[in-house]
Order: sequence, then structure tokens, then C-alpha cells
Amino acid sequence: MSELQIALSKSGLDLSSRMLQRDLQSLYEQGCFGLEKDMRSKPYGWFINAQWRGGNSKVMSSEVAEHYLLLEQLLPKSVPSDVKRSVYIKAEQALKRFNGHVPDWLATLAKPSLKVNIDTHLVAQIEHAIKHNRAVSAELYRVLYDEAHWLKFAELSFYNLVEQGGVLMAQFMVGELHDKCYQMPVYRIRNVHILQKTRREPSSEQLKSLRSAINKGMKQETIELVVKVPIHSTVNQGFIELGELIEKQHIDEKNVLLTYQTIDTEQLTDELFKCAHWLEVIKPEKLRQRIVHKLKAATANYL
Repeated sequence: MSELQIALSKSGLDLSSRMLQRDLQSLYEQGCFGLEKDMRSKPYGWFINAQWRGGNSKVMSSEVAEHYLLLEQLLPKSVPSDVKRSVYIKAEQALKRFNGHVPDWLATLAKPSLKVNIDTHLVAQIEHAIKHNRAVSAELYRVLYDEAHWLKFAELSFYNLVEQGGVLMAQFMVGELHDKCYQMPVYRIRNVHILQKTRREPSSEQLKSLRSAINKGMKQETIELVVKVPIHSTVNQGFIELGELIEKQHIDEKNVLLTYQTIDTEQLTDELFKCAHWLEVIKPEKLRQRIVHKLKAATANYL
């Protein structure tokens, strides 16, 4: 879905229109899927903000990732296949974002209660495998080259079930030799069979691999990122997402200061470096110096 614009007549609203307005208002109050309200007329107009329409961002915020996983979990079977594929691709990106540590500021935010249908038998199987220290075989739902597949895994070791943003996640290790830990929504798992073999127990070092999978070993830290960008830049228009935008300040006719609440990761540094010829990092100073160091190293290659 690239845009949602609902135009309703100012008079003669029928019951379905009033119900639609009520449901949209409820979604708006929960902050779902970038829904925005145009209050210049009644009944209100509705649209999806540019940040959600962009779709090309490599740095996905935790909030956006949560919404895409929820959207995939709640997607009706009747949705057209091209829409489903688009959602699956974004959910795959969201899954990569959540194979990392959830920062404290996000974990403490109040979450709206959202009840979804979960395969209780499947959850019971995973809980049984964890409780009785058993390995399992199962199929996992993955998107490869923009195509969705159920992939058979002969041996998985589930060691925990956690809830993140309304999505129940299973944490596990693969096979006997693979040292990394992963997590995946339970709705992306099926055909679990308990094996007689004892499951693997992750070490503290292996658990760290889950937290550093996205951040390439960097310690996660919540920062306020301030950047100076041209008014007509893709960042200011919302097509490149650097975190949660909390403040925008016009400093002259050509430039604007944007303040984001985000996580200090290697991916963020790389994204900023790629835009360094027109984007300036103002704060924090240590991130600014990191970009300066990269620029000096790049310049040295051409001297």
C-alpha cells in the first residue's frame, strides 16, 4: 500500500462510513502504520505519511519493524498476492532489525493491547521442547530473492519464548555446528516435531551474537542524532529514515536541522557516510568524528 486517501461526503454519512471513521480514528490513536489525519474538513481525510511510503530505507526503526511484523501476522488471506509479497519483504527486513537487542527506552514504552490468533498447539510444542531440553525439527518461513518459502530444518534448539511489541518470538539455535542465536515470530514456524536428541544450550557468548547481529558488534546506545540537510533533500522529505523524528527546525531558506531519537549502530554510520556530500552530522560529537575519520580515510585514497 503506497497511499491511503479516504474522501467522504460532508453530508449523508451512512453507517458504514461512520464505522470506517471510528476504526481509522482508533488506528490513528494507536500510532499504527503511519496513519495521519487531515482535520481541515469534516469528515476527516486520511493518508499514510511519507516516512512509511518511502520503503527504500536500509535503517528501519524498532517501531516501524514492530508494525510490519504485526501487519504480516494479521494479513487476511484475501489480500492480493502482490500486496502480500510487498508486506512479506518488509517483514523480512523487520525480522533482521529485531535480531538485535531491544533498547531500554523502547522496552519501557506502553504498548497497545492487540490480540491475535496464535497456534496454541505449536506454542505448547515449543514450550515442551524448552522444558524437557529437547531438540526439534521444523519448517521456517523465509523470503529468499523476493519469494516466500517454507524451509525444512532437521534440527533446531529452542531455548526461549519472548514477546516483543505484541509479536510472540521464539529464540533458537540451528543444528549442531552453527554458533549464532536467532529469533523469529512463532507464526513463521510450523510442523514442529520433538526429537529424542538433547537440545543445545547457548553460552553467554552465543547469546551476545543475537544482540550484535544487527549492530556488527557495536554496543547499542540510544542517541539524539542532529543532522543538517537541504530543505529539498530525501531525508527532509521522509524517504530516508534515520530513526524517530522528534524535532525539525528551519535554520535558513535552504537548510533544516532534524533531530532523531535513534540507536548508534554501524549501519547508521554507513548510511550517514553515504550522504556525507550533502548531509552534515551536528550531534553527537563522537558520531560526527566517526564520519570525519571515514572522510579523511576516503580522501587519502585519492591523493
